[in-house]
Amino acid sequence: MVEGQNISHVIYHQENLATELEAYADEIIDAENMVLIPGMVNAHYHSYTNLLKGTTNNLPLEIWALYTIAYGHALDDDDIYYAVLLGCIEMMKSGVTSCLDHFPHIAASEAALKAYDEAGMRVAFAPMLQDVPDEQFFQISFPPSIQRQNSQKPRASIEELKSFYKTLISTWHQKDGRITVQLGPNAPQRCSENTLQLCKELSEKENLRIHTHLLETKAQFQQSRKLYQGGIVRYLDRLGFWNEKVSAAHALWLDGEEIQLLANRNVSIIHNPASNLLLGSGIAPIPAILKKGANVAIGTDGSNCGTIHNLFEAMRLAAMIHRPRESDYSNWLTDAAIFNMASTSGGKVLGMEGELGRIESGQKADLVLLGTKNSFWTPLNDPISQLVHQENGSSVDSVLINGEWTVRNGKTVNIDEEKILHEVKRRQEGLLGKWQEPLKRAEQLRPHFEKILLEYH
Repeated sequence: MVEGQNISHVIYHQENLATELEAYADEIIDAENMVLIPGMVNAHYHSYTNLLKGTTNNLPLEIWALYTIAYGHALDDDDIYYAVLLGCIEMMKSGVTSCLDHFPHIAASEAALKAYDEAGMRVAFAPMLQDVPDEQFFQISFPPSIQRQNSQKPRASIEELKSFYKTLISTWHQKDGRITVQLGPNAPQRCSENTLQLCKELSEKENLRIHTHLLETKAQFQQSRKLYQGGIVRYLDRLGFWNEKVSAAHALWLDGEEIQLLANRNVSIIHNPASNLLLGSGIAPIPAILKKGANVAIGTDGSNCGTIHNLFEAMRLAAMIHRPRESDYSNWLTDAAIFNMASTSGGKVLGMEGELGRIESGQKADLVLLGTKNSFWTPLNDPISQLVHQENGSSVDSVLINGEWTVRNGKTVNIDEEKILHEVKRRQEGLLGKWQEPLKRAEQLRPHFEKILLEYH
């Protein structure tokens, strides 16, 4: 039973229940031949990339990033608004009810949040902070002409960032019980110590969670060992950065002591198997991380790094990619553990532990109904196993978020899907024109990054 935003009661096998409920229920759902699951949480996601499908997806991360930044710089507020709605359609129709949007275009935050508000989706919104470019971290020297281009756009000051976050918090944080704000340092090596301290300060004063990328590539791992005593994980520990309110996406290149340190600090790790594979970054040591007792959730990352925003695909990859490395099959991740990563563990990353990821009294009414009259569910032997290994999202029939329908009978309720798809297609020609100049700059930078990466590999 759902009352308001929450599940009020879960009742099993009671005769004449429907008749008794008719007296006061506004609506009774006949879910015969359906499976009910808690809404899933996409715990690492970049909404702006929904407009970048089919662009650059055959390069390693450091070079790929030059292009995604170039494409991203050309997007205006309206582009971001439609990118967010496009992602909401894709996620909700595949059973994802919540996402953590690691959002680089902080000036367009209002446009993005307006779209989430209209869609009815639950979001933890984490605007990115960054004041150290990759070329500085990798100590790449550019010719004078490129250096002049770099210096044209001043970065926001610490006080300006603080003011931005405080305004965002006052307007949007905890809005309608669906929208929360998180701090979003891009990655530790892309933030000065002052910026990291700002995140720590705001997290403590405003009780905000922090979301960041962490050691996504071998090159990042090797360079951080050169620049930070003991590596970047230990450096952040010396700053007092790690705690239970922090979540770190990727975390591929960790040694055993670093895994233990993060587990001891109750840091959540977000597994992104598809993007890690497409970018050639590696395979995260998720079984080892779980063995240390850390919370592990799952994410899809960006549309331009090999993913669709469908956690059924991500779960299936997560279930399979670790097995060839583990000769003892008793250590393979179970289907229940994988589904937990997509549900309960994701709720913890959003700061909603005990509110998301289970069908229990008191939990938020984020629920998904899947039809079973199809080949994925016939015969129905083990629901969890078939969710992880057979389902692809096409069985999703209806979705409830915060007690409100957002998908009914396969159709979005709050979003005119046909209108959004038409508008995105209409805007495509303009985007192609706006991308030309930023892409020229990416091409200028590329040889300098290729040279340094060859040295690492």
